[in-house]
Amino acid sequence: MSRHRLSQLSRPSLLFALFAAIALVLSACGSSSDGDDASTEAAEDASFDDSEESFDGDFEDEGGFDAASEEAMVEDAEAPEADEEGVDTAARDNNLGSAGATATQQTAADFGRKIIFTADITIEVDDVAAAGQEATDIIADVGGFVFGQQTQGGSRPESVITFKVLPEDFDRAIEALGNVGELRNQIITADDVTERVVNLETRIEVAQLGVERLRAALEGSQNLEDYAELERLLLDRESELELMRGTLRTLQDRIDLATITVRLVQDAVNHSMALTSTVYHTQDDGASCPGNDSWNIESGTDITICFEVINTGDEPIADLVFIDTALGIDSTEDLILVFGDLDRLDGGQSLMLAFETTADRRTQLRPKVTGRPITEEGEPAGPSVDARSEAFIDVFEPETDPGFGEGFGAGVSVLSGIWTAVKVIIGFLIPMLVLLAILGPVLWFGRSRLRTRKQAKQPPPPSPTSSTVTISGATGEGEASTE
Repeated sequence: MSRHRLSQLSRPSLLFALFAAIALVLSACGSSSDGDDASTEAAEDASFDDSEESFDGDFEDEGGFDAASEEAMVEDAEAPEADEEGVDTAARDNNLGSAGATATQQTAADFGRKIIFTADITIEVDDVAAAGQEATDIIADVGGFVFGQQTQGGSRPESVITFKVLPEDFDRAIEALGNVGELRNQIITADDVTERVVNLETRIEVAQLGVERLRAALEGSQNLEDYAELERLLLDRESELELMRGTLRTLQDRIDLATITVRLVQDAVNHSMALTSTVYHTQDDGASCPGNDSWNIESGTDITICFEVINTGDEPIADLVFIDTALGIDSTEDLILVFGDLDRLDGGQSLMLAFETTADRRTQLRPKVTGRPITEEGEPAGPSVDARSEAFIDVFEPETDPGFGEGFGAGVSVLSGIWTAVKVIIGFLIPMLVLLAILGPVLWFGRSRLRTRKQAKQPPPPSPTSSTVTISGATGEGEASTE
C-alpha cells in the first residue's frame, strides 16, 4: 500500500485497524494456554504485518496522530497483562499452573526488590551449651555462619547467638532452628529498603558529579582565596560522598545476608511449697485431719491443729524443717506424721502433720516449713525454699448461771470499790487540811493588819467646848450651866 493511499484513510479507519490488531494479539495470547504455540506465533506475525502495512514509516495523519505512537500502543498490547494490584498475571499463571501445581519459591531479587530479612527467636532448652552447638551446626549446614555470641552461666544460663545466612536459605534455617528446643517466641521481619537504596545511589551519583566539577574548578583556579574556598567545599562534598557510600555498603550487606538472632534459655524449673493450717476440736492423733472447725474455741478444749505441706514445684524437696514459736514447735519431731514422707516430697505431692494441744489462751500461729530442692537423682537443684501460714486461735470462757459465789464476789467487788473511793477521798483531803493549816494563820494575820490600817486612817472625834446640865424634879426646876 502506498503512502499516498494511506494519507487518504480517515482517522476512524486508522483507529479501527489499531483495535483489530490489538484484538488479534490478545486472542493469540489467550490461545497459548491450549498449547498451540505455532498458531500463536503466526497470529502475532500476522498482526505485526498488518500493523506494518497500515503504518509504514514515520507517518502523521490529518489529525496529527503519530504512527510511532500507534506502534508503541501495539507493543503495549503485546506485553503480558497485569491485574489491579500490579502483579504480572502471565508470570502468576506460569508459577501456579492451570491445574493448581505448587508454585516455585521466588526470592526478593526475582522481583527486583531490596529486602532485609531478620528473625529473633527465643528457644527454651534443657542444656544451653549443647543447644548452642546444635544451632551452630544447623546454620553451617545451610551455608551460614556465626556472626556473634554472648553466653552467661549461673543458676539461669542463657546464650544469645547471631547468625548470618543467605536470603534464599532464611526460611529453611528458621524451620531447622525450631527443632532445637521448645519455641517460646519468634519475630520475623522483612524490611523493603528498595527506595532507600535507589535514593542513596542517586545521591551518590549527584555527589560524584559535584566532586568532579569542584576538582576541575580547583585545578583551574588562579586566586588563592578561591582556591581555599573550593578546597573546603571539595573536602565537604567528598566527606558526604564517602558517608553515603558507607551507608549504602552497610545497607547492601544487610540485604545480601539475612540476620537470625537465637536466644537459648534454660528450662524454667519451679521450686516452691505451700502450707495450710486447719483445726478440729478433739485429739485423735491426727486421724481427722484436715480439720474444718472454727478457730473460735472455748477455753480448756482439746484441739488438734493440722498442717498440710504441698510441693508446688517441679522437682523433689528434701530435708524438711518445721517450726512455730507460738506453739513451741522446733522440729518435725514435735509433730504427728499423718501421711506423706518427711525425707522426700516429690513435685505435686503433699504430707500432713498434726499437733495436739489445749486451748487456754488467745494465740496467733506463724508456722513455717523449709526444704531443699533436689534432682531426681538426689543432687542439689537450687537454693532452699520455704512456705508460711497464719492462723489465730480465739479462746473464750464458757457461759454459766450465777450462784452464791458470784453474788458474794459481786458484793465484795462493790465494797472494794466503795473502800477504794473512800481511800481516794481521804487521800485527797489530808493534803488539803495540811494546806489549810498552813494558810489559815497567814490569812488571819493579814486580815488583822488590814483592819488596823483602816482604823488608823479614820479622823479622831471632835472634843466638847461647853456643857449644860438641866435638873428637874418633882418639886422644882433647876438649870446649871458650865463654861
